[in-house]
Amino acid sequence: MSSRIRYIPLKNVHITDTFWVKIRQLINEVVLPYQWEVLNDCAPNVPPSFCMRNFKVAAGAEEGLHQGVVFEDSGLYKWLEAVAYSLTAAPNAALEAAAEEAIAWIGKAQAQDGYLNTYYTTREPDQRFCNLTDGHELYCAGHLFEAAAAYYEATGRRELLDIACRFADCLVRHFLDGNPEGHGYPGHPEVELALVKLYLVTRKDDYLRLCSYFLNVRGLGEDWRDVEQKRGGFVKIWGDLLFSEFPRSYFQAHVPVRAQREASGHAVRAVFLYCAMTDIARLNRDETLAEACRHLYHNIITRRMYVTGGIGSATHGECLTADFDLPDDTAYAETCASVGLMMLSSRMWLMDKQPSCFDIWERALYNTVLASMSRDGRHFFYTNPLSADPRLIRKNPSLNHVEPTRPPWFGVACCPPNMARCLLSLGGAVYAQEEGVLYVLTHISSEAVSEAIQVVLTQTGDRYILTLDAPPLTLKMRVPQGSDLRADFGWIQSGYLIAEHPGGKAAYAYRLIANIRVLHAHPHAAHYAGKVCVVRGQTVYCLEEADNGSALCALALPRNAVFREAERDWLPDGIPALETEGLRYEPRDADTLYGEPSPSQTSVPLVFVPYHQWNNRGEGEMRVWVNEAPC
Repeated sequence: MSSRIRYIPLKNVHITDTFWVKIRQLINEVVLPYQWEVLNDCAPNVPPSFCMRNFKVAAGAEEGLHQGVVFEDSGLYKWLEAVAYSLTAAPNAALEAAAEEAIAWIGKAQAQDGYLNTYYTTREPDQRFCNLTDGHELYCAGHLFEAAAAYYEATGRRELLDIACRFADCLVRHFLDGNPEGHGYPGHPEVELALVKLYLVTRKDDYLRLCSYFLNVRGLGEDWRDVEQKRGGFVKIWGDLLFSEFPRSYFQAHVPVRAQREASGHAVRAVFLYCAMTDIARLNRDETLAEACRHLYHNIITRRMYVTGGIGSATHGECLTADFDLPDDTAYAETCASVGLMMLSSRMWLMDKQPSCFDIWERALYNTVLASMSRDGRHFFYTNPLSADPRLIRKNPSLNHVEPTRPPWFGVACCPPNMARCLLSLGGAVYAQEEGVLYVLTHISSEAVSEAIQVVLTQTGDRYILTLDAPPLTLKMRVPQGSDLRADFGWIQSGYLIAEHPGGKAAYAYRLIANIRVLHAHPHAAHYAGKVCVVRGQTVYCLEEADNGSALCALALPRNAVFREAERDWLPDGIPALETEGLRYEPRDADTLYGEPSPSQTSVPLVFVPYHQWNNRGEGEMRVWVNEAPC
């Protein structure tokens, strides 16, 4: 476990891949301006968020009280973080002006002692830190800290960073500096990982100490919900929901963090907590904490993760449930949870350098995270099922959380800005280095400069050239799961193509061929018995009604299916549809619900399209897992 290994920073990496350049352009030109409209309550056909208004009320510039969800502040902070990553790549006067306006209002809303939360400032000024379980004060603080660190690194300006540090110092005084009332931990982890980011920018040890404190007290002693409710003046925010129905494991507080072995509870809270645990384990060389992280991560990716990289199967509580409980049609699989899984995977790689961590990183990215945004940049998925039938969604109450099409926004709108900040920060996880070693972790065309190292990675089809100008070093290129990496140099060992670069400038040519695979689920995953899933590289494919007609459940894929890659004008360049021959089962008697005769079989063409592109051609059925025909 090394604390010296590091990613080449985002500001030193320029992505040139056509697919990702277009995604970045869409986010810069459409998504971020649209989200700014939403934050200012001027987006057409979108209910008001009250976000910017809340800051103006807290600053005394407008009359009234906080409106919207209790953690509405975090939407602005995540938007600012995404803007910071955009500005890191290229100047944008309009986005920068909007960001500076937002930062000014944030500063005006901050109390003299550094405290900053528009809900508590305007509605419950005497109840600071009295409801850590569901008040989301520290959750909002964490997103402020992440935004501040990113904006400082992007622009060099300290206004937002100073605001964040004043608030962080306020937290240090309350929780660490001998305050007898300053105990507890947040119900929604986020501030922990954010304090690490703030520490890495400021190198202020107090922030790392505070993160460690929040981790170390979690799960100790009496249930913190009970402690808070016994104190005078406690104000419930969510009614009885969280307090009466969910066990301590929902908050990952059932046992101390070092004793946790199974991923549990609210999926986003879980992975955000595990991110901080991994950070502290690596920075403090805490092997006991590291071992807990390994167990939790392994439990997620081998027992509780959808094939699309989604996590959290239960609608009630947005929870991780039990091993192999992965229903496709009622899947919750919140976009934020997959963003968190990517964050955790990148940290797990830093800790153990296992290339499989980036297989999971790519699995979440190329499926759930990308699927969450429409191609117009103005509609989004919050949940990400693996099977959808609009006719059932509208009539079955158990599917109320599933959207037949992407809505323009949500009442709880954490996912769209989370998606934006994730996609704009990808460049910061392409390359990594430690003394004498350069890692290529995901094969995205790009250019990077770090100290004496210059890298240019280009792609034409499945052919890649990595041009490296650097002192002598060991080059380690990850071999992605589901792809063949063919090269005339180096050797493959432990998931890496390894070569000794002699120094100077050299070009390394290789091929990376995305294989088409038909996957079977673990036999204990009951929902997928007798079904298969088609994957190309790390991209999961699905059937859509637009290509295959309705009743997708009646289609079957033969075991000997042969696939053809086919272009479609509506798909992004370089991303094919997959065509093959399949079967459609038809009833012998259409008026018999159950009967002895087996269904008739008809040969039909099947067209599979990338899951991340589904629902971009109007409303219709979708299905990832398909019946497997015996021949």
